[in-house]
Parts: sequence; structure tokens; C-alpha cells
Amino acid sequence: MKKIAYLSLACAALLHAGEITLEPISVDATKISDVSGEEIKSADLAEALAKKVPGISLVRRSGIANDIILRGQKKDNISVLVDGAKVCGACPNRMDPPTSHIVTHNVESVEVIEGPYDVENFGSLSGGVYVTTAKPEEGVHGDISLNAGSWNYKKASATITGGTDMIRFLLGASYEESDQYEDGDGNTFADQVDNFIKNAANPASVAGTAYLPEYRDMKAYEKKSFMGKVFVNFTDDQELRLEYTRNESDDVLYPSSKMDAIFDDSNIYNVQYSIKNLGSFSKELSAQYFHTDVEHPMSIRYRKSSVVKGDITSALTTDVDGFKLKNVADLTDRVELTLGLDASRRNWDGLYTKNGIPMKYPPTSPKAGQTKISIPDVDTDNAALFLEVRHHFGAVEFKVGARYDDTSIKPAGNEPDNDYSAFSANIFANYSANDNLKFFGGIGKASRVPDGRELYWYSSMGVQAGTPDLDQTTNYEIDLGMENNYDSFSIKTKIFYSMLKDYIYYNADNTNAMGAAFHSFQNIGCRSRQCA
Repeated sequence: MKKIAYLSLACAALLHAGEITLEPISVDATKISDVSGEEIKSADLAEALAKKVPGISLVRRSGIANDIILRGQKKDNISVLVDGAKVCGACPNRMDPPTSHIVTHNVESVEVIEGPYDVENFGSLSGGVYVTTAKPEEGVHGDISLNAGSWNYKKASATITGGTDMIRFLLGASYEESDQYEDGDGNTFADQVDNFIKNAANPASVAGTAYLPEYRDMKAYEKKSFMGKVFVNFTDDQELRLEYTRNESDDVLYPSSKMDAIFDDSNIYNVQYSIKNLGSFSKELSAQYFHTDVEHPMSIRYRKSSVVKGDITSALTTDVDGFKLKNVADLTDRVELTLGLDASRRNWDGLYTKNGIPMKYPPTSPKAGQTKISIPDVDTDNAALFLEVRHHFGAVEFKVGARYDDTSIKPAGNEPDNDYSAFSANIFANYSANDNLKFFGGIGKASRVPDGRELYWYSSMGVQAGTPDLDQTTNYEIDLGMENNYDSFSIKTKIFYSMLKDYIYYNADNTNAMGAAFHSFQNIGCRSRQCA
């Protein structure tokens, strides 16, 4: 089955200079350095990015923890890292997308790469969002911020940093809460669900999604965060970084879903060591280990359906362990070579509970007595080698990158394993005609493997909505553009053509005889083009 999708047909964006500063740091990336500006009250990084970057739009599902779309792509087609650490959400319905596990108060800058031009990180199919959090500073500095807004919104945050040239620390914390925001007609979340039920073709079939009377006026969410960092400079050329981030979101309401998040708790542990000037073959050698984990139970606890069914909860966890070794060397005055090794393991596990007890399949089921699972304890192991060469001469600068991935995906139980290999490569060039005019273009190829949900996910009815024999998706892309810079503004025009081979698509029409989703993910062909 092949389908052609044409995504986003807008052309030419005019970027005015002002409070929002977009600094191009390379021909294929945009760096945003004021994500936590005063005009951004919310801790939601996705909302901040949607306001700051023309190429990013927002998927709003709640008052917090919203998702992003980059160049018409979303979910696993976009790679999200925090200080080089891969962050994955635990919810198969994206209630906790990766950007929800870091708050804007902690962000120093965000680099957005559009297209398949990143060979350092696993799964960067159609782009990447790479977050850099605040760094400790010498001396003693502090910051306290208080915000308030509509619908009883409140936010408080504080940061303290200090130290010497040898050792520096940073501590930061924040708290945020909000009542349910209202739509243009003054309807709260609970009212919007009521209107959906009233206008449904069969109201009785969705009546259980209404909020119980005692929960109709509860807050939309509460969110707490903590960050701690210690940087140690053993010498001028050696640095050790120890970093920890904790995020806790409680009682997050999702009126567009049948369930709400009881909580979303995440941890990000990060250790990085770098040493510079080792010799002619190493300008900088760095090693990084990280661990991220997320716990996410979503439940019908606050809905009327719980009166009959009980407190049905889909309890999910995911964690990622990763290691990267990278060496950067100057081959000549104009040529820089980066070589690296990248490895990671992601585990994803989920089960269904009722009133806190794991649910079992009924005696009439072929799986009688077995625990109802949603994600069957899936391990995704990846190992990769990558290289990148940057060369500049005169008004021309270009980079060439390549990466080879070997990935195995192994679920628990009797589900089939999957193995994938992929070679990714790109070349991107930039020509400065003069101080005010620049031309750029590139061609690239990148791949990403299906995740545990797309391969193995089971609904609460015990039907496998995942498709265990999916192929990986590969993006072939061409980008062209030009940038005109003037005294008070700049105009950047970009056009790209992307062909996605074996695009992973959710087909809601794939159901079993009972109407439940069955092997609903499938590979299709997809093409997109855009001017921006």
C-alpha cells in the first residue's frame, strides 16, 4: 500500500529582530538562546519552542506536557536530547513526550536541526531538538522568579549557582500549577468533555469519559522540578560534569483522552568527562554516560467509567542507558574530523491494573490467567559508529557525515525479535556570496527503527494493536535555501523535498471482528515538500 502526503505548503518566513533572537550556528540548525524569557510563563518546553521557532508547531492536549511537530513530523521521527542524554516518554499515547521532562526555567539554549543531518545521535530521522541546560558559574549568583496568570496559574522558581574556577555547582527548583483553562466559549476541560459526549453520534457509548462530579473542578496539573549540577576542572584541559534532574507532574488532566495521568515522574542522570589538547590527533576527547527513567500511570480514576469498571490503570515505565565516546581532531587548518562510538539500551514495559492489582485474562481467553500487558518488557539495543568531516575554504563551508547502526529489539515472552541495520550519510554546504547573502543546500539519508509500541503494543482488551514485522523508516531528503541579512531584520527562505520509505503509519481501519485495533501500524510510502 502506498500513499502520498503533501505536508505544509507555506512559503517564505520573515524573521524580525527583537526580543526573540534566532542565531544560526550552522547551515542546517537554529539555536534559540532565550527559551526561558519572561514572555514564556509556562514550564512547558513544547509551548516555548512553538512560540520561538517558525518551523515548530504544537500538539496541545492538556495544560502541560504538550508535544511538537517539526516539518510535518512528530513522535519518534524527532530525536530529543537533554545535555546529550536521550529522553523517551513512557506513555504509548504521548501524554508525556520527551520535551515534557525538562522545564523552561532550567534551559540555557535549544538547538533545532531540521532534516537528516545529524549523525551523532540515534534515530534522528527528520530532525532533532537538543536542549542545553544552565551551567554553573563562578562566584555566587541567585535568581528567584514568581509568575501568575489566567485560570489561577502560579509558578515559582529559584536557582543558585557558585564556586571557583576549579569546582562549580548549580541548584534549581520550580513549582507550577494551574486550574483548567477555558476555551473561547468559557468551557473548562470538564465542560468540553460534556459537549463532546452530547454531540457524539452515539452519546451512550462515550458517556463514561465524563468527569465525576467530585473531580470536575480539580486542577489541570501540578508540576515540580529539581536540578543539581557539579562541574570540576581538574586542569585547564580536563573537566568532569555531574548532573541530575528530577521532574514530578501530578494529576495531569487530558480531556481529549479517556484517561488522565495520575503522575509523571522522571529522572535524568548524566556524567561527562572531556580532555582537550591531547596531541595532533585529538583536539578534544569526550566520554558520556547517561541514564533516564520515566514512570507514568494513566487511569480512568477521575471519569464516570470508573464507577462500573473500577480504577483501571495502564502503568508504564521506560528507561534509557547510553554511552558515547567522541574524538575531535584538526587534520589541517581547514579540516576538522569527528569520530565516535554511540551505544544505548531502552527498556519499555507496561501492564494494566484494576484498583492497584495487575489484571488477568479471563478463563475463556486463550491467555487465561496471564497478566494483561500493554508493552511486553521490550529492550531496544543500539550500537553505532559515526564520523563527520568539516571543511572550509574561502566563502565555502561544507560538512560530510556518515553513521552505521546495528539495532536489536527483544520483547519478553513469545513475541518475535527484530534486528535492523542502517547506513546514514549526508553532505551539507554553505556559500557566502557576501556579508549579507548566503546560499545553502544539502542531501541526506537517515533511518529510525520502530519502537516497542509500534511493534508489540496490546490494548486493554488483549488485542495486539502493534505489528511485530515492521520495517525501519528511511528518510531521503534534499534541502536548498538562501538567507538575506539586513540591518534590522533577515529573511531566510528554505525548500526541501523528503521521501520517506516504509513510513510507519497508524491505520485505524485495521481492526479485528470485534472492532478493536489489530496490527494497526503499517509501512507506507510518503513524500513531503515545503517552503519556509
